[in-house]
Amino acid sequence: MILFKEGRMRSGNDRRRLTPTAKRMIFDQRGATAAIFAISLPVLVGMGALAVDVGIWNVQKRQAQGAADQAAYSAAVSSKAGNDLANVTSDARAITASMGFSHDPVNGVAVAVSNPPTAGQFAGDAGYWEVTVTEPQATWLAGYLFGGTATVNARAVAGGASGGNACIIGLNTTESDTVRVWGSGVIDSPGCNVFSNSNSSQALVCGGSCTIRASTYAVGDHRVQGSGDLLGAVNATGRSPVVDPYADVTVSPPGSCTTANNSPANNFNLTPNYYCALNISNTVNLSPGVYYANTLSVSGTLNAPSGVTIILLSTGNNVFSTNGSPVINITAPATGAYAGIAIMSLTSSSSVMTFNGNTTFRTTGALYFPNRAMKFLGSFDNTKCTQLVANKIEITGNANMHHNCPGAGIRSPGGSTVALME
Repeated sequence: MILFKEGRMRSGNDRRRLTPTAKRMIFDQRGATAAIFAISLPVLVGMGALAVDVGIWNVQKRQAQGAADQAAYSAAVSSKAGNDLANVTSDARAITASMGFSHDPVNGVAVAVSNPPTAGQFAGDAGYWEVTVTEPQATWLAGYLFGGTATVNARAVAGGASGGNACIIGLNTTESDTVRVWGSGVIDSPGCNVFSNSNSSQALVCGGSCTIRASTYAVGDHRVQGSGDLLGAVNATGRSPVVDPYADVTVSPPGSCTTANNSPANNFNLTPNYYCALNISNTVNLSPGVYYANTLSVSGTLNAPSGVTIILLSTGNNVFSTNGSPVINITAPATGAYAGIAIMSLTSSSSVMTFNGNTTFRTTGALYFPNRAMKFLGSFDNTKCTQLVANKIEITGNANMHHNCPGAGIRSPGGSTVALME
């Protein structure tokens, strides 16, 4: 080996005269480790920063999910109490704010409250409420090193665990045809549910050219005949009976009835009272309030567009009847003892109340006859939220009903049962 020093060549013998310190300096390779470490340091620091940030995001994600869960449950409870969309939204956002997620679009924090849900298995079902929480996250060192942004998202859905939204409820527990859609009868209301509490093998019957485009639930079994078709998202049998949503409603007759204005003239403005009979053969306007009558007969236009409940007290057969081409335009009160009920009778009869093929129901609220059977040959206004609750129900006409009316006072089966579903 030849060494150079100060421009002079030295032999291998000169190498042996190097000091130990000089030798260590010449042959030391530890500087390579230091260089590798220096090069790797930014990557190691970035990975550590990302790990810290991800840990923080996971904690925030869990907290956001907890807030969404609580808010969705609160929204469902608030809705069942009769609150409208604005008040339900306010209640839900108050819950998330108390848990550290205040709705603040300016800073990117969004708490969205939707009825019906926009996604998932309950999408389009007005018996359920969806809450989403979105919050941008600080990225700290990870953002400085890698760039980009991070957002925490949480979603929850809550609603009636036993029942959900219902347009039609047949309460009879043993008889066949408790809910019967026959002939050219149509229920085209995908967001509604149809319930039959009967344990019969024909608890719910769809026959002739019947079409039911709504979810159906029966304690017993379905029976489909002819060209009938069940097209609902769910067609379930063997279910538990649902609770009568208005079972707690009671009626106290207010003294004696009056015969005055029992057959009001055209465009007459009727006021709340107890009438011996109400015979509507013209266009009659009803002021808001509760009307008691022994019987109701409509062959003209009953116009009660704001907060009216009609309570029928007769124990006879013809407690409620229609003739000709009547129009029943009635909106139930949203609050109070009779919230959500448009027309009701708690009396019983073995006769079937039949509404002819020209009757048009433009009704927001329930037609509630728990001890009577009803047969509908007419039609329903599908822009109105109509609910049929009766001992037995037969439909041979067009029963297309709107179903999304938050705050209308209409109750869903299952009482106040609420559960977190998603």
